[in-house]
Amino acid sequence: MSNTSWQVKARYNRKVYKRIVADLDNELVARWEDKLKADNIGKSEFIRRAIKAYLGEG
Repeated sequence: MSNTSWQVKARYNRKVYKRIVADLDNELVARWEDKLKADNIGKSEFIRRAIKAYLGEG
């Protein structure tokens, strides 16, 4: 990917998406990652679903 293409994509992502960060216990994250892998769900998808469920949207 050219430098210009990368810059355009980065600018778009900054405009459209919001990054969230959470510090979690290593053991909890390891168990979560194992379960996600077993269920074939990505981390972002899991968080997206959880937020929508919390908001009553899904």
